[in-house]
Amino acid sequence: MTEQHRGQCMCGALQFAFNGQPKFVSECVCHSCRVAHGASVVAWVGVIDAHFELLAGASKLVWYRSSEASERGFCRDCGTRLFFRSSQWPGETHMALACVTEPHDLVCKTIAFKEEKPDWSMVHF
Repeated sequence: MTEQHRGQCMCGALQFAFNGQPKFVSECVCHSCRVAHGASVVAWVGVIDAHFELLAGASKLVWYRSSEASERGFCRDCGTRLFFRSSQWPGETHMALACVTEPHDLVCKTIAFKEEKPDWSMVHF
């Protein structure tokens, strides 16, 4: 039996699920993630598109092109930033780990873009 994880935005309008083994579970300290989320670090879980499903709220999902290669998906109603996709990682959907419904067993194993960590951050490697 394949384990399925579910998640949603803050207001519950956008709901998603994914199954199978994630490609990665990682924290990111890149400038783009920090600014987009207003946080010093963002935890992500990435899966191949075939393992991702938008369960509810397709009309509430808005995509913002954050760079030439990337876009970020958020809820039109509550503003929760949930998704990331990029031509750098084609065929993948990345989801904000904080939006995955508890309980879950997903644990960050790596830190992406360590070289972009700001001096003011307390994140330790």
